[in-house]
Amino acid sequence: MGHFVIGLALLGMAGAQAPQQSAPAPQGGATPAAERKICKRSAPSGSLIETRRECHTRQEWDQIAQNARATGQDMVSRASAGTQP
Repeated sequence: MGHFVIGLALLGMAGAQAPQQSAPAPQGGATPAAERKICKRSAPSGSLIETRRECHTRQEWDQIAQNARATGQDMVSRASAGTQP
């Protein structure tokens, strides 16, 4: 059971480390770096063929990564304490 929970935690954290694709260069006007979109491709769990493309600002990607780390840490903490969700 403990190995299963740790495996789930690692899978949750893996989404935050998806390979980064370069964002398209802004056309004409100067877009502030904080508002520029960064697009990443990822494969849904269990799929070898399908990919998804998500575009967010740097701040949004940082928040997504922080949430994934917190979820993974919570899962590991619960597993080590022996409590159920």
